[in-house]
Amino acid sequence: MTIFCRFVLLTLTFFCLATPVLALESALDPAARISELETQNKKLHHQLRLARRQLAETRNVAQEPGWQQVFGGVGVIFGLCGIGMMISARKQQKNSSSKD
Repeated sequence: MTIFCRFVLLTLTFFCLATPVLALESALDPAARISELETQNKKLHHQLRLARRQLAETRNVAQEPGWQQVFGGVGVIFGLCGIGMMISARKQQKNSSSKD
């Protein structure tokens, strides 16, 4: 084997064996793992709080009526008034035609 192949095999072996050892060290020290998890929890809690705040802001913006809703509401009101006036005019026509 060449020197390069030996070097590659040695480094691969080292990385394969070193990873479980590093994992065991963190498992053997529960206080360090607990503090690591607490910092991760704080970061995630902060990110979740920001996401909730942004969601609430977008909901508030979405709930505000725009010009389309305002003009649509006015149109509905005028339409209902027009229907009421039409019904009233037909009743008056029937009353006037039945009297004649």
